Amino acid sequence: MLSYIFAFVLGLAPALQAVFDLPLQLALQRAVLLACLAWAALRAQRGLPAALGSRSLWPLWAAAGLSLAALLVSPFRGQIFAEWGNFAAGLLIFIFASFLNKEERGRVEGAVLAGAWLVFALALLQAFALKNFHDRPPLTNLNALALYAVMIFPLALGRRSRWPLAGAMLVLVIWTQSLGAALAGLAAAGFYAASRPAGSVKGSGWLLAALAAAAVGILWVLQADSLAGRLTWWRGAWDMFLARPLFGFGHASYTWAQAVFLPDGAFRERSIYAHNYYLEFLAENGLPAALAWFAAVFAAVRAKTGLAKYSLIAALAHSLVDFGLSVPANFWLFCFLLASPAGEEVAPLPSRRAGAAVLGFAGLLLAALLALDLRALAFERASRRALAAAGTGDLPAAEEALRPELRPGLFRGRTLELLGLLNMADKSAPPGYRSAVYYEQALLENPYSPAAWGKLRRIYSQPGLERAAVGLERRRLEVFK
Repeated sequence: MLSYIFAFVLGLAPALQAVFDLPLQLALQRAVLLACLAWAALRAQRGLPAALGSRSLWPLWAAAGLSLAALLVSPFRGQIFAEWGNFAAGLLIFIFASFLNKEERGRVEGAVLAGAWLVFALALLQAFALKNFHDRPPLTNLNALALYAVMIFPLALGRRSRWPLAGAMLVLVIWTQSLGAALAGLAAAGFYAASRPAGSVKGSGWLLAALAAAAVGILWVLQADSLAGRLTWWRGAWDMFLARPLFGFGHASYTWAQAVFLPDGAFRERSIYAHNYYLEFLAENGLPAALAWFAAVFAAVRAKTGLAKYSLIAALAHSLVDFGLSVPANFWLFCFLLASPAGEEVAPLPSRRAGAAVLGFAGLLLAALLALDLRALAFERASRRALAAAGTGDLPAAEEALRPELRPGLFRGRTLELLGLLNMADKSAPPGYRSAVYYEQALLENPYSPAAWGKLRRIYSQPGLERAAVGLERRRLEVFK
């Protein structure tokens, strides 16, 4: 059962990534969670694998707990709780894929490779029929698509029958012209050369030197604006980390928070990713969670054998200069590749009371998650109705559609920001007056809100509001010390 769910998610998620809306995102997350819980419930009748509590998984459990704590204290939790679910699904895949037997793992790998053919077919369709490959490629971005191809490539090389797929993935890498993917491939090839038997290491010297020279050349030919943009985004992520080093701003919060951490007049446009997975994870989850997560990741890579090891090395190298692992489909594949077969030692059966407590906790967890899912979907529907009403000039109807979402909870801050945006077009009051009221309330909910700070600065720049502008700047400096 577990292998079929993993095969379904990992095989289809890459092709669906370009249309990864909230309902689909929640459905895939819950599929993974329910599959893992059902597997654990069935296995509990004869004892769970002792590896679930082994020391090797302690960093992983710690990363999960600390990242969840970062979400709970995040000022952006209303925006990112569904995104944290993508991280949690990856952790579950990482842990429970270890308990697949050889036949089950082969089934999942087969689905992954079939999914790669599907992605390649979609790329061909978009390039030659729809003519939108460069605008909306599979996996939403050319660099993310290139990383996916790089991770698939070593798996396809494992058997001669899969070499055509390896060729297709190479075509995608060349097609995307991703320098990050080229650097990732060189890093993987360099580690492969270094891992050759001792007698052949000397012969690898020239190859390693050539790879190093090529890597330096790639970095050198990076376009100046691309490099400057990355430096700006990295600086923003670092400043985010310094603002909240213990718990960060919550997983996937860079998208929402980075605007207020970039300097005015930054060289490049803003980005929803930091283009460095390590800095992004650190800024979003805090130092303790980052130490635990990367300790688990690097330990898993060291323990890995076979060509899949070099898929992981390529992904980690690519993550130095790009955001491919922030894309859920790529991250889930990465987590599956991290998993190594675990021992089958069985832990002692728990008492009935303990088992009932665990099942009760799991039931409450599922009920809470489903309630959050329903609230999130309700907010999305209310937002669409409000935008539709505002598009026809009916601001009272837009406000009425969002009124239920103003109650205290995850989505109150987002609702206030949306109401502020909609009322910017209100002609019945002084420019920005009603919007300022909503944005000021939004700052009370989230003092780091980029939308609220930016719009209020614009509103208070009008003649006669100089005192309000000075007060706003003073408050901003108190938050961003």
